[in-house]
Amino acid sequence: MFICAQRWIWRRAVVLVGLACAISAKIMITQVDYVSNPDYLTMKVQINNETEGSTVDVDGNLYLDVEQGVFVNIDLDSKMDGEYMTMIGTSKELCNKDEAGMDPVVPLLNDELEKFGNLSFNCPYKKGFYRMQRFRMANDHMLVKMVPPGEYIVKMDLQHQRPNATTKVQVFKLSFFFEIS
Repeated sequence: MFICAQRWIWRRAVVLVGLACAISAKIMITQVDYVSNPDYLTMKVQINNETEGSTVDVDGNLYLDVEQGVFVNIDLDSKMDGEYMTMIGTSKELCNKDEAGMDPVVPLLNDELEKFGNLSFNCPYKKGFYRMQRFRMANDHMLVKMVPPGEYIVKMDLQHQRPNATTKVQVFKLSFFFEIS
């Protein structure tokens, strides 16, 4: 049981490390693709490729309060032999208090996110304007040090399941293509 729990934590850590590294000073983001559901939010993502690496700006306007049923799927793909292969994938209900305490990486990422704006992994999400400006992780951050050089894609898919609903609604999809050198 303990070994299984360690593997589960490690898998979550690797995926979130990949997400964090997608916006690191050591990384150049080559492309970003995103789409958002206009019934939930409008979103704009801008990549700033600077001499010391890429930073990310995100502006979003959430049109309704969301207090439960927020699901995220994250895949980290690595380019091997000319093709992208999924290294790891995870799914998580962000508003689930029981699961949140088991993930050691989310608090580390939240600390970094909050330095650059008002985005976070914490529920509830209240309607209003959310912004993150010039986000980057320091080269010496422990999450950045764990990812080897190469080409990657971090794909994030956020869905919402309204109370008493049987299906989930797509809120947004986001893909960062980046190179770590």
